[in-house]
Amino acid sequence: ADMPWHDSLAIAPTLTGLADSGIILERHYVSPICSPTRSALMTGKHPIRMGLNHGTINAGEPFGVGVEEKLISNYMKDLGYATHQLGKWHLGYCSWALTPTQRGFDSSYGFYNGHENYYAKMTHDYFDFRSDTLGEDGKTISDVQWSANGTYSAFLYANKARKVIKEHDQSKPLFLYFPIQSVHGPEEVPPRYRQKYDGIVQNYQRKTLLGMVTAMDEAAQAVVSALKHTGMWDNTIFIFFSDNGGPLAGIGKGQSNYPLRGGKYSYWEGGIRSVSFVHSPMLPGMQINHELLHVTDWLPTLTHIAACGVNEHDTHCKGPDLGDIDGMNQWGAIIGARKSNRTEFLVNVDPINHNAALRMGPWKFYRGNPGRGDWIPPPKALNNKYSTYFVEQQKEREKYDSEEEYMFGEPTDPKYPRMELYNVVDDPAETNELSEANPDIVKAMLERLDYYQSQAIKPRNLPMDPASDPSNFGGVWTPWLESC
Repeated sequence: ADMPWHDSLAIAPTLTGLADSGIILERHYVSPICSPTRSALMTGKHPIRMGLNHGTINAGEPFGVGVEEKLISNYMKDLGYATHQLGKWHLGYCSWALTPTQRGFDSSYGFYNGHENYYAKMTHDYFDFRSDTLGEDGKTISDVQWSANGTYSAFLYANKARKVIKEHDQSKPLFLYFPIQSVHGPEEVPPRYRQKYDGIVQNYQRKTLLGMVTAMDEAAQAVVSALKHTGMWDNTIFIFFSDNGGPLAGIGKGQSNYPLRGGKYSYWEGGIRSVSFVHSPMLPGMQINHELLHVTDWLPTLTHIAACGVNEHDTHCKGPDLGDIDGMNQWGAIIGARKSNRTEFLVNVDPINHNAALRMGPWKFYRGNPGRGDWIPPPKALNNKYSTYFVEQQKEREKYDSEEEYMFGEPTDPKYPRMELYNVVDDPAETNELSEANPDIVKAMLERLDYYQSQAIKPRNLPMDPASDPSNFGGVWTPWLESC
């Protein structure tokens, strides 16, 4: 939520201008953590169908989004697009077959794992930063970018984006997937960005976080400027969204989801309602959109646009055959031509933590523990030098052995699950629990959750494979299996 249209103190003129003159999506939902959201975006399928319903894909873990899944990049390539990926992958890399250039991207620049230092490009004490392209034989040519060590990542991505756009052959359309590292932890930013908030924000953690937002905005400016310079901007659709809410202060360092409850990892609105907008010179702007949208909807929406154009009223074009997916083409709902096709979405069903959450109409239902449900104070309070919130929460975090334990505590007994019901249209901050007053709705929600449970496959999480040890590959995280 730490963007200017939600927090007026964040300095991000490019993204603010695009959002204010575009379509702000106020009910766009994602998964509560990284890999599940990315898998849903790339496949149009809910993570429960790919075994990504518990946690993320960790470093050295021998699984990922399976090669049997066709990704949005594959569809775009089939439709004649040049395809490029910059930033964080986090969809698995145990074999080369799972890496971006083997999944429909012409090139990839960034890191395979879920997090790393912004300067050193290290995660778990080893290096992770590459430039990948495809050779004539169809195999990946991977160039480890040792020279990136020491340069702030947002600067590297901005320069690479300029290069990709400048060198693009405009006889083809361009699909640029840019999951920038910012503003994921660790909280690092060049001092000059933090200093922009001197005299405005007193709390050091908030200054760092908001400085990271400003640095990210400059990378966005690089993309927009390059597209304008090459004459491609007038035919561009620019989509911006986060892959989860900001983490609570026991895990993060300065984020705010105010006024929503909870944060990253949790099923509360603050964990899954994503800050989002769409901007295009081809669309009427200055809209705030309240239609119900889910991250799985982007694959059918974007492939439809790629095949049929932006005219919602062209009913003769159906777009590519996407098979059995969960997403829906929501282009008409996004541009205000019709209501959303969606009336519900599953947040998650996690058989390990014994919890689940579901949205149906205005109702949001929780079975089991949805995660720590703190209400973060408003940004004005967090910005105060003497704000005690971050200190108190980080002391609370020290009582637990892991982030997951801090967020969820002990798993609830599946025989006697905690159940909660909220009307998140009338009560988006989830303050008024309504399950006892609405037993018929609870019954319907439980029946629908049972259906989704029947569609879920067992979580595919595995222990770290010792064979993945980067010391076997010159100190670099590297695909290590023939297949996985």
